[in-house]
Amino acid sequence: MSDLQQYSESKATPDAVSGNGIFPLLPVWNPMAVKFGAWNSDAQHATEEIAHNWLRFVGDRMAKDAAFPQQLASCKTIDDVYQVYAQFWQQAANDYGKGLTAFADNVWQAARAPLAPFSSDKRQ
Repeated sequence: MSDLQQYSESKATPDAVSGNGIFPLLPVWNPMAVKFGAWNSDAQHATEEIAHNWLRFVGDRMAKDAAFPQQLASCKTIDDVYQVYAQFWQQAANDYGKGLTAFADNVWQAARAPLAPFSSDKRQ
């Protein structure tokens, strides 16, 4: 038997923990473990939303960037070229302004969410 096979085989011993391991016991030992688990889940969902929105923004911009040479090639006069360039850069500036503002808002909401239970407007 090779060393790789010898060390990669699973060995069942009576000391091994089966199933979910000790995770179901964590709330018994430390009630804060449940709170951290919920916070971790919220953080993961917020990160997924931020990544989804960012990738959608980048994909939209890449599609517009890829269409630019086609628009430029269809120009007949120098005025058409100026017009296509002006529209492209105005649209890019507008898209980046909106995209980065939305990204910053999403990050701010994600950073603020764990503190929501402690905010003054939630107190009675």
